[in-house]
Amino acid sequence: MHYQCTSCDIKDTSLDDFEECRQNGHDILEFLDAEDHSIVKPISSKINNKKASFDDKDKIDDAAKELQNKYKFVTLRKTGEILLYTGKIYDNLQAESIIKEETEKLIPNCTTYHRNEVVNKIKAQTGVNLDAFDADPNLITLENGILNLDTLELKLHTPEHHSRVLLPVEYHKPKSDDIEENLKDTLFWKFLKSSFTVNGKFRKDDFETTLEIIASPIIKHHVDEKSFMFLGQGENGKSVCLSYVESLLGKNNVSNITLQDISDDKFMRANLVGKSANIFSDLEQNELKHTGKIKAITSGEGIEVQKKHQQGFTLYPFCKLFFSCNRFPKVYDQTQGFFRRWIIIKWDRNFENDPERIEYLREKLASNLEEKNLVFSYLVNIANRLNKVGKFTHSKDWKTIQKEWNANADPIDDFATNYIIDSEHHKTKRETYQFYKEVMLSKGETPLGIGQFSKAFSEYRDEGRDHFDNKTQRLWYNIDFKRPQQTTLKEVDDIKS
Repeated sequence: MHYQCTSCDIKDTSLDDFEECRQNGHDILEFLDAEDHSIVKPISSKINNKKASFDDKDKIDDAAKELQNKYKFVTLRKTGEILLYTGKIYDNLQAESIIKEETEKLIPNCTTYHRNEVVNKIKAQTGVNLDAFDADPNLITLENGILNLDTLELKLHTPEHHSRVLLPVEYHKPKSDDIEENLKDTLFWKFLKSSFTVNGKFRKDDFETTLEIIASPIIKHHVDEKSFMFLGQGENGKSVCLSYVESLLGKNNVSNITLQDISDDKFMRANLVGKSANIFSDLEQNELKHTGKIKAITSGEGIEVQKKHQQGFTLYPFCKLFFSCNRFPKVYDQTQGFFRRWIIIKWDRNFENDPERIEYLREKLASNLEEKNLVFSYLVNIANRLNKVGKFTHSKDWKTIQKEWNANADPIDDFATNYIIDSEHHKTKRETYQFYKEVMLSKGETPLGIGQFSKAFSEYRDEGRDHFDNKTQRLWYNIDFKRPQQTTLKEVDDIKS
């Protein structure tokens, strides 16, 4: 084992050499070896060679003091959560259970009252503000140290760095600045590149934007006020990509809340505390009635949250919002303020029965830690650039996003609004349905059956039976078709010239 004093920066292989440091209350860190700075545990700053036992009127105070000498605890004032320093981060998974187990050993004839009182005493003595955690957006806690995203410098873990977010990966400086040179042989690269190669054409802008999206949760503040929506039907890779993002960040650092619940449920929003991302696949088409909280989160503004049976508080979440769906939910808010906050990525390749489909791809990507470290190390470079530039390389204007969203959320409304015009003439139901099918298939959408279409379209146009083309037919009255303008090869040549 190797040891280091966090105050004096002394390093040695013998714990005996740190006796003076421990008497002075300094924290001593224990490592597996000098090269690998994976901390096994923090060593108590107090020397106590005999087993402690407290059986007097001050036993609660004495037990609380003993445990604080042995472990590093902090308590969040806003939520009352008690956290334990693990050697890398502070987390709430074991803090209370460890206190209760240790109290059982320290106090003879220990009762539930004693255990709870020691917990409460430690909470009262270790309060810190929630804002103190992950306060510096440039400091990222990894398995092999604390990375400064601005300078790309890696430092040792320390309890002085208040963080709850440990990404389960390591950073190693890439051999080359060229992303393809670094990653071309990885399964991740092959998966992502094939996902954006549709009918033999490589969609470079979508590919590059997706890389930036995957890198964005490394940054502990919002970039360009954007959230992300992956759109597509069938086995197209969007869910595999979201699963990979979660495996890079770690399940403990990701919440899984629907778009609608983030908008409407203050209790669900409390689960965003300390998260790097919120990822929810396959959104339902429930209408999105309120958008204020979504806009506030992406803008870095405070939102009101509440844990059940506790007082509410204002949270400033830094998590990036990821969603995927086959069809967008209908949204009441049609303002620039809502639509400008989205980046939409369409996943159009269907891997079902595709010869390039890789079986168990999700599991293979998640389980290869060496490859994830390699991919993550280059994503850090992308995050570094995003952090400095403050904008994504490719983004659409809000009007384009609005049109795409609404057309997908309500295809019949889009058809009736953008492909049908008023006329003195009529169209038969059959020819209208055939035109509707053409429009839907041209957009890569699955059309409704003729009965479902007629029922939905009747909300927009009058229908009936009449004598038409020398016979009685079912008609849509006073409509004509607005066909998309076709660009000829000659017009394309004229534009280029």
